[in-house]
Amino acid sequence: MAIGPLGRAKTELVGAGLTSAKIFDIGEEIAAGVEISGGESAQKLAILGSLTTDFIARAVACGVAQEDVRPWIYQGPFGGMVQEIVDPASGLYDFRPDIVLLCVDWRDLVSPLPVDAPEDAVHAAIEQKVDTFEQLWAALSERSGARLIQHLPPPPTERFRGVSERLAPASALNQVLLANRRLIEAGQGRVTWIELDRLAASLGAARWCSPRMFHSAKLPFDQRFLPEYLMAFRGAWRAACGRAKKVLALDLDNTLWGGVVGDDGVAGLQLGPGSAAGEAYVEWQAYVRGLAERGVILSVVSKNDPGIAAEGLAHPSSLFKPADFAGFECSWGDKAGGLRRVAERLNLDLASIVFVDDNPAECALVRAEAPEVSVVELGADPTQFIARLDAGCWFDLDRLTTEDVGRSAAYVARAQGLQATDTVIDLASHLGGLSMVGRVSPATQPDLARLAQMEQKTNQFNLTTRRYREADLAAFIPRPDAVVLALWLKDRFGDHGLVASLVAVESERALRIDSWLMSCRVFSRSAEQLMLRELIGIARTRRLDRIIGQYLPTAKNGVVAELFSRLGFTKIDGSLWSRETDAPMNDLETHIELAPNG
Repeated sequence: MAIGPLGRAKTELVGAGLTSAKIFDIGEEIAAGVEISGGESAQKLAILGSLTTDFIARAVACGVAQEDVRPWIYQGPFGGMVQEIVDPASGLYDFRPDIVLLCVDWRDLVSPLPVDAPEDAVHAAIEQKVDTFEQLWAALSERSGARLIQHLPPPPTERFRGVSERLAPASALNQVLLANRRLIEAGQGRVTWIELDRLAASLGAARWCSPRMFHSAKLPFDQRFLPEYLMAFRGAWRAACGRAKKVLALDLDNTLWGGVVGDDGVAGLQLGPGSAAGEAYVEWQAYVRGLAERGVILSVVSKNDPGIAAEGLAHPSSLFKPADFAGFECSWGDKAGGLRRVAERLNLDLASIVFVDDNPAECALVRAEAPEVSVVELGADPTQFIARLDAGCWFDLDRLTTEDVGRSAAYVARAQGLQATDTVIDLASHLGGLSMVGRVSPATQPDLARLAQMEQKTNQFNLTTRRYREADLAAFIPRPDAVVLALWLKDRFGDHGLVASLVAVESERALRIDSWLMSCRVFSRSAEQLMLRELIGIARTRRLDRIIGQYLPTAKNGVVAELFSRLGFTKIDGSLWSRETDAPMNDLETHIELAPNG
């Protein structure tokens, strides 16, 4: 059977096959496809820009297809970005996009100021530019509700009189640098960014967009860099859609160190000072540790004897110990099976994992047997490992929250908690032994970034999957008829941070749960009972008669299909469930102690 363009995007645009020519060929087929219906597997993307975007549309089409989503692409008229946004009758709004990509050039950010213009005049001009974009974002949000992705353009490369340009506030270089920073600040919670400035710097700014490219075809960058752009776009798309990868699964031999520990012994490994390769492996480990410090969950998936593997991690130059990994799959079985066991133990989808290995045969096997996993083939040169992983933008986020920073440690703590289950007799004893302490309280402004992040990426414990964004949640908080609850949890193994949220609205003498979601790392810990007890208390204070809950099934939230039944609700109509507020709460036993201020 012939493979269609969507399948070709996933199978042909990998490794050496990721070329501009292939992206043009496959992307044109995808972008020209018939219109699609809505749903999680389909998405409408609008592309607007001040320059030519035809080739960008092809990369976008391929990138979305690689994420297992069928794209339908709309391109605004050349140079018509602002007009399309401000005109409520434009083709953009008739298209009803799910995502809008704004392709901005540095020329859109620079004002024609005298080179000696004072700093306050430059700041005023930049603020005017930023204010214009804020108005455009607001119009897009109000009229389409679409998620927004926008380019951060690189500054021009002209040097004029050398280092003096760096000291002149009004230079185009400084205007673009300042504008990009202010746009990021102003767009928090509203816009996801594609860092073309960093991409151009890494590839060579002069090569990124030559004057010939701009003046002959009004191209924002050289089309030969489409493969790099595609990966950057995918990173931003995942961040915007709450699909950033969560787990980095690593091989050991010739991946975390040079050599094979079972053959070469610990002393024979390349790791640490004494050789260029040994130093490169330490730098690579430091990069991986930096990912963990920023919330990426680490796991080992290696063909090895567990005891011998642990000896490798005991090398004096190793930055890791076995306890640093939330999963440690060492066996002589296939690595696809090991990745499945990691996903099951962490209670995460295979699609949340990035697997890295130096062995092309192992990478090919994982691609074939566990296609949901993203695979990065590191090659044989450890000096290139960081660049090869970093180029995929796998773990990109709009911003880090406190919970992101603590996530890796929380999953390691969770793994230790699961190991403790081997020594207990029953679930109640296990939960009691975790010494859990929770705090349930109304959400406040500082919590919104984390709550919105959870709304976008939580799929399993998510009753309605309504996907509220930061501005939506902010609108609920001051409403006298609404409740936005947040749950923080810690146990004897660590602090899990903000792990659950619930939005409810008063309706006809009832408090109706509009959104309820919880991090998978605290499933089945009686946190749902604790939150419901708090919600019932609020309803009683407001003299409301019932709590109304709703379960809308998706392909991924089957884990909560029976939640309301377990919590003492009665099914009343289709997807709706009800529980009387005056009913006793002795069926809502929780093993979580409320914090003194909770």
